[in-house]
Amino acid sequence: MAYRGIDVSYCNGCVDWAKAKSAGLQFAVLQLGYGEDSTNQDDCQFKRNVSECERLHIPWGAYLYSYAMRESDVYSELNHALRLIKGYHPTYPIFLDLEDADGYKARNGGIPSARVMTNIAKIFCSGIVKAGYKAGYYCNRDWYYNHIYPAELKQYSFWYARPEVSAPDIKCDIWQSNFGELSGRWNGANISGKGCDTNVSYVDYNTKKEVTPMQIHYAPHGYAFKCDTTTTVHVKRGASYTVKVNCNGGRPTLVAGTSNMVNITFKSQSGNDYCFTITAIGNVGKSVGIYINGLKISTFIVKIDTIVESDTTVDVNKKIGECYTVGLKCNNKPTITLGTDDIATLCGVYKSGDKWLCPIVGYEEGVTGVYTSVNDEPPVKRFEFKVSK
Repeated sequence: MAYRGIDVSYCNGCVDWAKAKSAGLQFAVLQLGYGEDSTNQDDCQFKRNVSECERLHIPWGAYLYSYAMRESDVYSELNHALRLIKGYHPTYPIFLDLEDADGYKARNGGIPSARVMTNIAKIFCSGIVKAGYKAGYYCNRDWYYNHIYPAELKQYSFWYARPEVSAPDIKCDIWQSNFGELSGRWNGANISGKGCDTNVSYVDYNTKKEVTPMQIHYAPHGYAFKCDTTTTVHVKRGASYTVKVNCNGGRPTLVAGTSNMVNITFKSQSGNDYCFTITAIGNVGKSVGIYINGLKISTFIVKIDTIVESDTTVDVNKKIGECYTVGLKCNNKPTITLGTDDIATLCGVYKSGDKWLCPIVGYEEGVTGVYTSVNDEPPVKRFEFKVSK
């Protein structure tokens, strides 16, 4: 099965991604920028493009145009790519564009040898994979045969530039079938007065992983490690926490003691340090232990907190008739309830600045809990409201 996609850069301007998706778009490859890790070399449309793709659930990958002339140059380009994709969720590969479309390499000593260019591609792709993403390289027919050693890059995805032909003449994972300045067109993404680069993917990257479990060297069961977290961490529902585990036996395994409480995903590796992202998805108020390398005792505990921030967390004492206003922070309007209805009354919830305010007035002597919730969260007790004569 083949999948239809486009690749875009700042040249495409402000892409109408909803219109592009309605036209049948199944994936996109977004330009990150070019060259070394400098913010002035970022593609000015990347952040908008990636945000729109994720908002509209359009599978995406990305590419960085390379100016590396030596193997040492590509490390900064790798950091450039990793900086920009951090926090996003590409399902397609991150590619290095190896060509010399603007003649920079030719003007500055000539295109490096196939040996150097292949090593540059290897360094970039292996770094992308170590960071937990899929990786690949991009080039045309001339570069494939004359400027790299493709046999040494088989473990990475190949994005082949071969426009205006009926089918690619080299086996590839993604075929760039048309250029926008030729006959490539895509509704919502065309460059003014021209068109849009179009592509065909022969791989369903939403299911294929660049690195299989057999290729990753995991730490043996029970292998020693050091974790930067050993206590209870409070994570708001829907938010994430990053934990770092040092393990010289390979990538450690992290498992939650109870399913459907947190999602654990590998984030990055630096030497023997491995970072994992833990996202809270369970019910507010619940806790779950995190077990590493099969250890029978949890290394730390994640407690899922409400997303509602309260400016009051200690008990409040008021006399009958006195008013107390609690301030809450959350995106949507929260719900506030009392544990006992015949002691105090709530005087509505209204927005003021960045807070939701709720006045509480006591009219009978006694004590009641004050609970908050938002969206589908269960009520969470925040403090006790004590009323006296």
